[in-house]
Amino acid sequence: MKSSALQAIFWVLLIFCSTVQTQPQTKPAKKEAPCSISGKVTIKDKGAPGIAVVLWPGDFGRQRTPPYKSTTDQEGNYKFTNVAPGTYRVMPAAPAFVNSDEQGSKTLIIAEGETIERINFALVRGGVITGKAVDAEGLPLIEEQIIPWPAEANAQGITNYVGPILSIQTDDRGVYRIFGLRPGKYRIALGQNDDGPYLGGPRRSQYKQTFSPGVTDSSKASVIEVTEGSETPSVDIIVGRSLATFAVSGRIVKGETLKAEPNLRLLLHKITSNGISSYAWAATSNSQGEFKIEKVTPGKYFLSIPPQPNSGVRSDSLRFEVMDQDVSDLLVKTSEGASVSGLIVLEGRSDRTAQAMLRQVRVETFIADAVNDELGGGPIHTATINSDGSFRFSGLQGGLANFSLTGANRRQITGLTLMRVERDGVDQLHGIEIKDGEQVKGVRIVVSYGNGSIRGVVRIENGELPPNARFFVGVSTPGDPRMQRTIAHSSEVDSRGHFLIEGLPAGTYEVRATLYIPNSRTRRPSVTQQVSVTDGTVTEVSLSLNQSPAPSSGNP
Repeated sequence: MKSSALQAIFWVLLIFCSTVQTQPQTKPAKKEAPCSISGKVTIKDKGAPGIAVVLWPGDFGRQRTPPYKSTTDQEGNYKFTNVAPGTYRVMPAAPAFVNSDEQGSKTLIIAEGETIERINFALVRGGVITGKAVDAEGLPLIEEQIIPWPAEANAQGITNYVGPILSIQTDDRGVYRIFGLRPGKYRIALGQNDDGPYLGGPRRSQYKQTFSPGVTDSSKASVIEVTEGSETPSVDIIVGRSLATFAVSGRIVKGETLKAEPNLRLLLHKITSNGISSYAWAATSNSQGEFKIEKVTPGKYFLSIPPQPNSGVRSDSLRFEVMDQDVSDLLVKTSEGASVSGLIVLEGRSDRTAQAMLRQVRVETFIADAVNDELGGGPIHTATINSDGSFRFSGLQGGLANFSLTGANRRQITGLTLMRVERDGVDQLHGIEIKDGEQVKGVRIVVSYGNGSIRGVVRIENGELPPNARFFVGVSTPGDPRMQRTIAHSSEVDSRGHFLIEGLPAGTYEVRATLYIPNSRTRRPSVTQQVSVTDGTVTEVSLSLNQSPAPSSGNP
C-alpha cells in the first residue's frame, strides 16, 4: 500500500518550483528523431479535464533535469511531443486523487522516433483523515509530524509501504488533515519510536511514538478504514509527557598528542535492535575541539567523523549509551588514516569520447571491516580523477577496499565499465586489503569504454503478475562475478515490459530478467539468455518468463 497522494504533492511542488522545459537540457551527440507519448486520465470512466501530467527524465542524480508538463483536455487526453529518447517516469499530479491500479507512476523506456500511445491513468478520489494532537494537559502540539501507517505494519512501519515523502504537520491549533489516502486501513501516529532512527534537527519530535487515541502499543491503536472519497474526522491523539532528553558533549583530539581538532563534523548514529537505522549531522567542533549535542533521547549510540575533504584524518567509532543523565567528557580521537593512490587506465577503445567521459566522473571506495559490518557499514570515500588519470584517497580505515565509478547521474557513467583493480600487477578480484595507516601506492583501476546496447522486452506466459510486481534486467560476463555488481549495466523493466542497457563494451553477455515482488518470500523466478554485443550497435532481445498460475486455495 502506498500513499500516492503524498507522493503527488511532492511532484506538484517540484513542478511549480522548477522551470518546465520543452527540450531536454543535455544536447544529444547526434540529431535524434523526437518521440511522443500520449494517453488519457479518467475519473469514474470519464475523461478528466485539467489534470496536470508530468514526464520526469529518469537520470535521478544530483543534478535533476526539469520535467516536461502537459494538461489533459476536455476529454482527459494528454500528449507530450518532441521528447528525446531515454528513460522517463510519467504520472498525473492530482494530490487529492490516487491511481486505481496502485501504480503512482509508470516507467517508460523510449527509443528514438518512437510513438507511445495509451499510457492511461484511472484516478479515484483519495480518502481524508483529520484530527487534533494534544498533550496530557490538552494543549495543542504544533508542527508535529503525523504519519498514517498501514494497519498491517508494525511499529517500525515494516511493510511494502514506504512512508510519506512529505511531512504532514499539525498547525498552530494542533489540527492535522491528511488527504489523498489510498483506500485501506490505517493507524495514525506521531512521535519517536524507541527503536527508530535518530533524526537530527530542532524539529524532531520530543514525544514517544503514540497512536490514536492515545496508546503507545500499536496493536491497541484505533484502526481507521478509508474508502474512496471518504472523510474520517476527529481522529485525535493525546500524548503523555514529552520524552526526557539529555546533552552529549566531549572533545575531538589528535590521538597521539591529544591536541584539539577544530572544525570537524560529527555524525551521531543510533544503534537499534535491528542495527543502524539512521544517522544525522550532529555537531561541529569549536576552536578548542569541543562539541555538544542536545535533545538526545535515551538509547545506544556511536559517534563518527565522516570523510574530510583534502584531509588524512579519520577516527574509530566511539560508542556510548544515554540513560537518565547527560553524557559528558567523551573523547573522540583522530589518527592519520591509510591512503590509496594510483591511476585510472582506459583499456581498449581510448578515443576523445572515452577520455571526455572519464574526466567528468569520480572514483569511490568503500572499506569493509568487521566493525563497520556490525555497525551497519562504513563511509564511502570519493576521489577526483586528475587530468593525468591519477587519484588519491586518504583518511581511510583499515579493511578490504572495493572501488566503483560515480557521477552526478547514471548518464555520466554510462559507457564506462570498471573491469579490474590491480595492485603490483595482480588482479585484486575481491578488493584490496589495507592495513591501518598503510600508504598504498601504484594501484591501477582498469576501465573500458563501450557504446553497444541491448534493447529488449520481457513477456509473461501462463499467468498474471501481482500489480506491485517489478522486473529488473542485468547483464554479466559469463563466469565474471564483478560485472554482476555493476549498477551501470542493469535496468528496470518499464510498464510495457521494455528495457534498455547502454554503454556496453563489445563482448558476450548473459542477460538475466528477475521478477521482484515486495514482501514475497517465494523464490524470485528469472530467465536468462546469452547475447553478443558489438560497438555502436543495438542488440534486440526477447525474454519470456513462464509464470505459473497461483495455486488454488481449495475453496469451492
